[in-house]
Amino acid sequence: MKKLQNIIVTERFRLEPISRWRAFCLSYAWTKDVELIRSYTGSAARRSPWKWYREMVRPNNRTKFAHAIMPHGQEDPIGLHFIEMRPYRSAYLAIAISDRHWWGKNVVQEVRKGIIAHIFENTPVDRLCTYVRSRNFPSIFNNRKLGFSHVGTLHRAKQDPVSGEVHDFLIFELFRDEWERRTWEES
Repeated sequence: MKKLQNIIVTERFRLEPISRWRAFCLSYAWTKDVELIRSYTGSAARRSPWKWYREMVRPNNRTKFAHAIMPHGQEDPIGLHFIEMRPYRSAYLAIAISDRHWWGKNVVQEVRKGIIAHIFENTPVDRLCTYVRSRNFPSIFNNRKLGFSHVGTLHRAKQDPVSGEVHDFLIFELFRDEWERRTWEES
C-alpha cells in the first residue's frame, strides 16, 4: 500500500500524505465549527482532544491514510481526505472541506476522482464505501455524481447530544468495474 503514501495531483489540487499527528492537529480545529463537525460526524458536541483523537481515522500509512488537500500554489490545506483499508479488498473513504471559501466549488468531486482513480490503479481494492448523514445533501449529491450507489441505511444510528436530533446514516459503495465503465468527460 506504499502507493497510497504518494502525492496525488488533480487539476486544482495536490493531495499530500500526512502523518497521524498532522491529521489530528488539522482536523481537531474542525470541532470548533459546529456546522462542519455536525455534517461530518452527526454531532455538534464539543470534543476533548483525546476524544477526537480516538474518534477520527488515525493514519498509520499501512491500512489508514490521510491526505491534506492543498490548492496549487497554496501552503495551507483546505481539508483532508481519509482512506481506511478494510477486508475483503475494500476501502472506506471520508472527506471534509474545512475552508468554507471552497464549499460548493466541486472540490469533493475533483479530489475523490483523483483518490478513486489512484486507489483502483495502485491497489487490489475492488470496493469503496462511505457513510453519509442522511441530511447531508451535498455529500449525498457528490457520492451519486461519482457513481456510488446507496446500498443501505443505518436507521437511528446516532443522536446528537447537543440538539437531541436522531440521525440516520446512508451507506454508499462503488465497485471497480462500475468505476471503469464510467466516462469522465465533462458535459
